[in-house]
Order: sequence, then structure tokens, then C-alpha cells
Amino acid sequence: MKATVSLDEFRKNLAEIVARVMYGDQMFVVRKHNKAGVIVMSQREYDNLRDPRKRFGSRADWDEFFVLTNKIRARMAENELKDLEKAVEQEVRTVRAEKRPKVG
Repeated sequence: MKATVSLDEFRKNLAEIVARVMYGDQMFVVRKHNKAGVIVMSQREYDNLRDPRKRFGSRADWDEFFVLTNKIRARMAENELKDLEKAVEQEVRTVRAEKRPKVG
């Protein structure tokens, strides 16, 4: 579950918010000047985002995921696979361009 708090609320209730994140499996969006700026999440949630293998309960679950994706790919026509690869490559380029530092 995700809750939203202002920066002032965050400062006033830091200990409570940290406890809710750590033990209550909750996330918080901290807003400054009415704009979302920071997400407070548990270390476990952060690790899951950084390393997709940690999203799975076991190595067997990880392997099963790839067996399933390979089955889906096997059912796709060659032109569909090429279109999918192009779309993924374009999205990767877009994300990398957004993360690239702006010059000037």
C-alpha cells in the first residue's frame, strides 16, 4: 500500500513512517511543494526492484518463469518477435536517454 505525506508531515512523523515501512510493508510518497519527490520503501522492496531475481521465491521459480516466457516466444510468429524486439530496444533507448545527464 502507498500513502502520500507532505514533507512537513514526514519530518514530524519520521519514526512512525519508518516503522510502518519496515514492519507494515507500506510505501510513502513524500511531496514537496505539492510535487511527488521521494518514495520511502523497505530495503526488501528496493532490493526486489534492483534485482528481478529477488522477486521470485526460489531459483526454481526463476527458472520456471523463463520456461514460460520461452513457451510464449515459441508461439509467436517471426515477424511478431522482431516487432517485439524493436519495441523493447526503443523503450530501452528512451529510458537511457531520460537518465543521461543533460548538457548545457
